[in-house]
Amino acid sequence: MGNGRSANGQPIPADEGPVAQIKAAIRELAYASWAHYQAELDRDTSRALFERAYLGHYSTVDTYVIQLIDDYDLDAKLDAAIIEPFRRHVDIDVSAFGRALVASATIYTLLAVPVGVWVFTDEIG
Repeated sequence: MGNGRSANGQPIPADEGPVAQIKAAIRELAYASWAHYQAELDRDTSRALFERAYLGHYSTVDTYVIQLIDDYDLDAKLDAAIIEPFRRHVDIDVSAFGRALVASATIYTLLAVPVGVWVFTDEIG
């Protein structure tokens, strides 16, 4: 579902009607969950910080990583950089990529009940 912009910063056209209302409701739930989490850590819970940290709602971290791969055209870049027959043996390990992002504290997630995760970045400067 995302945050209204692609991972590489390109704006995603705004929806209208019921879809926009659902996205707004999901975003509000994400903010409530995030603010609670931040408050438990005695950290800033401002809406402005949330808007900078929130990366979107996804079914899994892997789904977020797949969007990153698509947004940055990583498969196309691999296609251009690695010739056949070698290219068919090179692939991006989506799950390992996601684990690395979480382990390095580049992103963190909060469980989105009843389904999915909210993805946030801690790399705000």
